[in-house]
Amino acid sequence: MTKIGFSASLPSENLDMLPSQLDKFNTLGIDSVELPIYEIDIIVGKKILFDELKKLQSIIKLYDFDYTIHGELSVNLMDEKYFDDHKEVLKKDIEVSGEIGATHLITHFGYTTISNFDNKSKYEDLLKNQNECYADIADFADKHNVTLAIECLFPFEDNGYAPLPNEIALNLNKINHKRIKACLDISHAYINCTYQNSHFINEIKDMAPLSEHVHMHDSFGILQKMRTYIQQEAVSYGLGDIHLPLGWGTIPFEKIFDEINLPKNTNLNFELLPKHHAYFEESIKIARELSQKI
Repeated sequence: MTKIGFSASLPSENLDMLPSQLDKFNTLGIDSVELPIYEIDIIVGKKILFDELKKLQSIIKLYDFDYTIHGELSVNLMDEKYFDDHKEVLKKDIEVSGEIGATHLITHFGYTTISNFDNKSKYEDLLKNQNECYADIADFADKHNVTLAIECLFPFEDNGYAPLPNEIALNLNKINHKRIKACLDISHAYINCTYQNSHFINEIKDMAPLSEHVHMHDSFGILQKMRTYIQQEAVSYGLGDIHLPLGWGTIPFEKIFDEINLPKNTNLNFELLPKHHAYFEESIKIARELSQKI
């Protein structure tokens, strides 16, 4: 069954604001909540603070949601220099996910530099190393009853390279493990495909069958290269991954859901900003309609 979910947001960087958000989500009648573990001091120095974890558990047990976790945004298994650190933090994310009964841990597929990508031998080695790590860590995740939902990105810097959805799907299918699935972030894919001049729908068609988790929010598909004085001004220019309510940007959601094949158990998770709370109900309505196409 398709689920509709929302990401919690903890700008205070502690758990104080979580109950009020869960109360709000409860009134909206959604199915699931994605918890941003990277915004909370539960993993500290690559170790789990179990007192903080218990605080989180005591809050979420009061609500009848399915939970997923978004792990640290910085985890990058194509980063050779800090590879061991990334792997260790990812394992801690898995442990935390298992402790709270989260079904999926969202983590980013690796990214690298353009120079590394242009050096084909080097790039293949980076992918091979990451794939071997995923295969190894998938067994660890299975012991904790957690599935990794590996998310597509876009380049963060001028000299950066983020693999396209097709390439991500190819590598995850090579691993072929029941605990290795995908997170299709539609805006991330839209930006990266536009930037790399690739066919957006064809690219996400390949990733969709693996995508048990989907990040839903709108944008204009434009990589932000121009600096804005404040981040809010990026919205004025339509630049970057600006997490807009559906219909505010140019992502063709109707066409997407007409043409791609998502798993029946997909979680359509909205990554909307708290300031857009007035549009949450409309977003849920749109998602329910789109889910009928799955």
